[in-house]
Amino acid sequence: MENNQHQEWLKTNVALYRRMPSELQAELLELIPEFISGVRWRGEEGVQVTEEMKVCVAAEACIPILRLRGGLEIYRRLDSVEIFPKDLSKVSGPGVAGDADGRRVRLGWHWAKEGMNNGEDGYNLTIHEFAHIIDFASLDGKADGVPQFDSYSDTRDWEKFVAQNYEDFQRELGKNNESFSDYGSSNEAEFFACATESFFERGEKFRQEWPEIYDRLKGFYGMDPLLWASDVGVAKLTPETVSEPEANPEPEPQTETVAEPEQGSESVPISEPKPEPPEEPEPVSGLQESELIEVKVDARGLGNVTEYHANGKRACFWEMRDHENDGPWRRWSSQGDLIEEGWYRKGMREGTYKLLHSNGNTRLEGTYRDNRREGKWRLFHEDGKLKQECHYAAGDLVRWEVWQAEGQSKKLGAWD
Repeated sequence: MENNQHQEWLKTNVALYRRMPSELQAELLELIPEFISGVRWRGEEGVQVTEEMKVCVAAEACIPILRLRGGLEIYRRLDSVEIFPKDLSKVSGPGVAGDADGRRVRLGWHWAKEGMNNGEDGYNLTIHEFAHIIDFASLDGKADGVPQFDSYSDTRDWEKFVAQNYEDFQRELGKNNESFSDYGSSNEAEFFACATESFFERGEKFRQEWPEIYDRLKGFYGMDPLLWASDVGVAKLTPETVSEPEANPEPEPQTETVAEPEQGSESVPISEPKPEPPEEPEPVSGLQESELIEVKVDARGLGNVTEYHANGKRACFWEMRDHENDGPWRRWSSQGDLIEEGWYRKGMREGTYKLLHSNGNTRLEGTYRDNRREGKWRLFHEDGKLKQECHYAAGDLVRWEVWQAEGQSKKLGAWD
């Protein structure tokens, strides 16, 4: 009986469900109840979260993981889904439709409905935010546009593919393309999330304009939406009624990417810049995939994991407890220079974080509390001079100061 009701709601409201082949629909219906019971649902600013809303959000959250290894385990760290009437303007900033921080997804219901109603326009807020959660579920726990593929070599292959081509993507996304939101040019995390939206919703056009990205995502997600039917249904989801704005706002940039505040901006957070990749040495002949990662974790989930560059030098190290990241972690360049370090506690970022310039000087430093930025975060030039200072409260950017010239700065946000 429950399955029949869920099926009716999805046929009415979720265009992607209507397009999917019957075997995928059946798999999706099985996942939905488990997903719903596994997270806390909260309505904000007067929203009453109905069972119908839960089913529709759960369906779109589960579509990308239907064929991913691990299934719902990928969302094991997700605690809550919070739904706002229209957008997150009161808690995050103007024009922010939704966000994700690893433990929580927040959705503006108006824009979530817009994404559900049309399964072929390339805009789907729910899939976009849950693509970030898939990104966060990688071994390093960061949303950096590099999700966890089935093998270490496939993950690194995707990482190199994006690193080598990202500037070209940025240039092309700024031009007239029909299948891929230019918001994907913001940073690597948004690139992956926007590419996922286009992959599921704009299959044919996306495949024409970005064939290599489409094929790589087809291999990652284990599905080919290009083969799905065109949608002929009419969506009628009704729990909230709000006025139509002129255009879809873009989802909020995630906290693992470069996004420095601009003059006059009141909502753009500082984030961790990706270090410039050093010139890679020639790979050591005969080095096998099994030698690139060393796992020393016992049956209790206690131990550590070390990754290596292709030249045999250590790339990343983190400690594990109860099968979750717990303790210090560090990352090195292929030259052996330390470039990033921080701490985890029970799978969440906790304590001090530091990113270094190639000359060893601090590039970014700050503190995490419960996987969210807290207090003062500072960004430095390569010569050690302060570039920017931001203040966070429970992950929300409150105020920031930008140094534009020697001894001069501009304060933005809420200062007492």
